[in-house]
Amino acid sequence: MNNKVAYNLEKLREISTTSQNKQAILDALHPWRVSPNLRYHNTWSFLLLAACIVNVVLTTLYFSHYPLVVTVVWIGAIFIACFAYFSIEKQSEVDAEIAKLETQVFQYQYQVNFARFPSFNTQAGMNPNYMLARVRQGFACLNQGNAGNEIVDFASTTWQVQGHDFPVLLFQYVATTEVAMTNGKGEQITKQIEKNYWGACVFDMPALAFYVSNEKQKHARYPVEWRSSDAQFNRDFQLYGQQEFELAKNLTPSRILTLAHQLENMRGTLMFHDEMQAFCYISSQNIFQTRSCAKTIQNISQLRGHLRTLKAPHYERMQANLAAVIASFMDESVFLPAEQIMQFNTSNHHLPDVG
Repeated sequence: MNNKVAYNLEKLREISTTSQNKQAILDALHPWRVSPNLRYHNTWSFLLLAACIVNVVLTTLYFSHYPLVVTVVWIGAIFIACFAYFSIEKQSEVDAEIAKLETQVFQYQYQVNFARFPSFNTQAGMNPNYMLARVRQGFACLNQGNAGNEIVDFASTTWQVQGHDFPVLLFQYVATTEVAMTNGKGEQITKQIEKNYWGACVFDMPALAFYVSNEKQKHARYPVEWRSSDAQFNRDFQLYGQQEFELAKNLTPSRILTLAHQLENMRGTLMFHDEMQAFCYISSQNIFQTRSCAKTIQNISQLRGHLRTLKAPHYERMQANLAAVIASFMDESVFLPAEQIMQFNTSNHHLPDVG
């Protein structure tokens, strides 16, 4: 039985290595012409280990006056126990391969590339680590820890909004904070608290400088508090920027309505950076988390069904909400040919900014 599971594990590894898209993975899993089992059975190995332990204990207790018998039993039990121990198959290897296939399907389904920085003209040829550091240092919301701030996982993708492609960086960010506290003995100690965040940075956005959040926080880069004419928005969100005039000019009623509607069910922070021409959204919801299977995957059929219906609800919700924000704030001049940008700017010079 375990030999068949080991064979299936090798086949799964081959599928993950050779498949180029989600459908190729699903096709490789059906039809499955051998035993579809994916669970190791180590019952006999554990029973053998238990029998060795019981045998050694009983022999030592009741035959202690026969040293030779005890020695022989101990030696035999050790050899048998070693055989039983090394015959135990690790289910974790199968589970790791299933998780790997889940990650691959996530990438293919949502067109995401892990460990890659999004490509756009302003950073062509740049080192991904340098660009990650630049993003982390640029956005104040990615510097919340007083002892450490690290982007531990990231991926690139492209979102299409109203016919335009926007480079997007998806990430997991860990903020480490040191807190002084007193232990039970009255001694001063320092405790490190790590908090995980997930989010997205969207590039090719207009050069705006403000952030909106439904969590209480302040950042030195955005000193000016701004209140809209929408009383409900003011109760639910905090909004800070750099210049009151620019805030009043750019945060039109339609844009305020968009922010309120799209961020209503998303606990987090949305921050625009004028120099990077990008915005960053972070929250405590794991956007890389997929909907878990209702029960433990026992065989190939269940694995295929799980991968076929795989969804990442937090990511889908975030993408839909941020796409609406992009549509409201996008700068059409970014997508015009170079020779038309001057004409575009001239024709809109006397027009107020609209949502």
